[in-house]
Amino acid sequence: MNKVFKILRSKLQKKHPEIYPWLFFKELEDSLNLIEDIDQIGNNFLGKIKEMVPVKKLILVIYDQDLGKFKVNNFLGFDESEVKKISFLRNEPLVKWLKINKTFFYIKAQPGVFDYLTEKEKNTLKTLGIEVCYPLVSMNRLIGIILIGPKNNNKDFLKHELSLIFSLTPQIGIALENAVLYKEQRERFRRMSRADKLATIGELAAGAAHEIRNPLTGIKSSLQYLKTKNRDKTENKLLKNALQETERIDDILSALLSFSRPSEIKKEKGNILEILEESLDMISFQTRKQKIKIFCDFPSSPIFLYGDKDQLKQLFLNIFLNSLQAMKDGGELKVEVSSAADQKVMIVVSDTGEGIPEENLDKIFDPFFTTKKGGTGLGLSICYGIVSSHQGEIEVKSTFNLGTTALVKFPLSF
Repeated sequence: MNKVFKILRSKLQKKHPEIYPWLFFKELEDSLNLIEDIDQIGNNFLGKIKEMVPVKKLILVIYDQDLGKFKVNNFLGFDESEVKKISFLRNEPLVKWLKINKTFFYIKAQPGVFDYLTEKEKNTLKTLGIEVCYPLVSMNRLIGIILIGPKNNNKDFLKHELSLIFSLTPQIGIALENAVLYKEQRERFRRMSRADKLATIGELAAGAAHEIRNPLTGIKSSLQYLKTKNRDKTENKLLKNALQETERIDDILSALLSFSRPSEIKKEKGNILEILEESLDMISFQTRKQKIKIFCDFPSSPIFLYGDKDQLKQLFLNIFLNSLQAMKDGGELKVEVSSAADQKVMIVVSDTGEGIPEENLDKIFDPFFTTKKGGTGLGLSICYGIVSSHQGEIEVKSTFNLGTTALVKFPLSF
């Protein structure tokens, strides 16, 4: 049926070109109305552009509320390695120009606009071979950008081709806006459910830890007393092993209590950049040993917040060590700090490690959940407890075999 429809549409395009665009828009509208998934909308839209105008390469970047930047969501004609690190900041000239002018930017016809861009933006567009940029606007908000490469015949874009693509952008903007809102609502509900679940687990863990600790103290005292008596080598070895195991149980109970009821916060004003640098210094030897490169993108001015420096160092050290464990054969660790909305600071820690399977992402903050051999599964649980006690937010995004990103937000004062 689809094959027959394509043949009829091709004939209609030749015989009645004035009707064809209407038919095309109607087909696009019908398909978008049935989709709530951002990835599907993006793939559908890029495919339609390629149908209308024979182009080699296409990229759709969408604004990521968590990261505070425009990131690649869909692409055609590229390898993933070419585009996975591409991003545009809200305050960069390209984004500003598209947001203000709300029209497309054809590089060959507007060299003055190209000169207005930063060197980073110019290099990105040149490297990708981009010739046209289209804004995707909804409710007066720039939610995405379409980047279009050269035509298959390498000829200039015709005026009607540029206009035809531009006429589709309002529709795709609305569809994407709806999908983004739906996704944000889903994420909000998921985070609330996770917070409720972890709060319940925390209460159970705290109660269990106290109940176990009382008899454990008695067992430990008895073992220490027996160790003072003269015994043969084998008995002493057994007692030593038993005492070590009670110490290990005690450490696990302490970690459980740290997750459920973090120690009292010693509020003091501190520069988050210094805290991060000190935490990175603590893993510097290990990163050199594993041949891991560290990249820091910090603002030039200090960012102060009120919190417990020791707990914050423990938080970031745990996150960094998780990244190192995922990059046993080398890789890159990137730490970015920026001001977020609502008087918050955002710290983004990204690695190029093995990533986390999608089915495990909702469990990573659960106590005792681990995929590491010999791990206790309490590291990220403790991180969650520290962030919550500082009235912050933590989220982990990951793509299996490509890497993981941890996002932490803190209020500048609380």
